[in-house]
Amino acid sequence: MNHHHRRTLQSALIGALAVTSLGIATTPASAKSSLAFSAGPRSVGRGGLVHATGTASDDNRSFNKVCVQRRWGAGAWNTVKCSKPVRHAGGTVNTAVRAAYRGRLQLRAVLFEGRSAHDKHPRTRSVSRTVTVKVH
Repeated sequence: MNHHHRRTLQSALIGALAVTSLGIATTPASAKSSLAFSAGPRSVGRGGLVHATGTASDDNRSFNKVCVQRRWGAGAWNTVKCSKPVRHAGGTVNTAVRAAYRGRLQLRAVLFEGRSAHDKHPRTRSVSRTVTVKVH
């Protein structure tokens, strides 16, 4: 192996190592989030109140808010109340939902992330389990 060939191999090896180490250093860290939800009581009379609490945390760079949503039976989900959008955080929302109709009232929490505090179309980051309340 001559000197020129050896020098070319060394340069190629050093270049490959540099590219590999740059690739490892610039790999984005995965954002961690959590969402907790509770609601109760699980059975109420018509006109009664159901207390719902949603708590979320998220360490990404977007503006996050947590909302409580409800639906009756198999209808569409409606937002009841949301926390204020906060950057690098989640939030907490506490609300009381009046059980206006007989049947099944379903409640859940949703963590949204937006590009700004005033984003009109935030993206859904995670959804909690659904809590069903029997209204009699």
